Amino acid sequence: MSVEKKFVPDFRIYSPRDLSKEWFIYWILDGKRRKRKGGINRCHTYESRMKAANAVIHELKESHELWMPISLQMVRWIETRRGVWKPKTFRNEMCRLEKFLEYVGAQNVTNNVVRAFFVHISKTLHKCTYHHYLRFIKAVCNGIGKPELCDGVERFKYTSTPAKYFQSHQIERIKKYLLECDPELWLYCQFVYYCFIRPGELRLLRVSDIQFDDWKICMRSDISKNKKQQYVTIPAAFRPIVLELRERYPNEYVFPSKKDISKPLGIQTMRNRWRKRMKEIGFGLEFQLYGWKHTGAVGCVRSGVNVKELQIQLRHHSLDEVNKYLRQLGVWDLENLEERFPAL
Repeated sequence: MSVEKKFVPDFRIYSPRDLSKEWFIYWILDGKRRKRKGGINRCHTYESRMKAANAVIHELKESHELWMPISLQMVRWIETRRGVWKPKTFRNEMCRLEKFLEYVGAQNVTNNVVRAFFVHISKTLHKCTYHHYLRFIKAVCNGIGKPELCDGVERFKYTSTPAKYFQSHQIERIKKYLLECDPELWLYCQFVYYCFIRPGELRLLRVSDIQFDDWKICMRSDISKNKKQQYVTIPAAFRPIVLELRERYPNEYVFPSKKDISKPLGIQTMRNRWRKRMKEIGFGLEFQLYGWKHTGAVGCVRSGVNVKELQIQLRHHSLDEVNKYLRQLGVWDLENLEERFPAL
């Protein structure tokens, strides 16, 4: 076995309360159970034995000729974040680590390798994505106590790419195509457009969450992003389509899995279907499924919807947050300026 694949074992203490029984340190190595007493049993109290046992473990770790490769340390550090980070954050960060380790391959993780990785992705990824990778790898290296691995990695200035929304001619084209080949995906798009429901929430939405009498949708605390129960309204234009769902069982998912209708769609299912359909009609990756939320917000503003009402439907914390969101989309209230700007 090569040294790169070896690692420090997980040392444990066998510590029965009955002090007439012997204590020892044990660990698993190459599939075999090993143990060492190290003079622990010369001590006659529980506390003194525990102190002696920890001293033996420290000695074993210091003198052990085996060591854990940095790549494995990185994986183990990420695993400690499970339950600390949100599930989506954990998945995204684990995906970034997998991409990094795929590049590393059988090499040792060194400063030169880390710098070479960032040179590599700088040629293929957007600078914003590059920045996210750098932030993440730095956090991992700090977490395992090796911040020097990121020394000398180049930083780039970048500006966020403005969110895209669909123009009227694009909406007509997409609507016609999806109604013919994937009506369920079109229904999904309409929920995002009219109700501003996030994809992660929409896949877990049940028919019982739709209040047909009041034309509202309950965003339960267990599915909403901010873990608060809130409501969104169902606009009149969307109601005839939503009404068709009333005939389904209340406990059904609005978008159930094809393999097992008692379960929701997979996390990436609709996103993958969207990309496939858009590729078929010549739309690039910049046209994202979540763009329907942006399209709905822009349409509301242009139709004269009150910004406070828009804030409630967006479930944004404040009007400032809504204004920032609209500015990112390139939406301003400049009607008077456009019509009354004096000519030269």
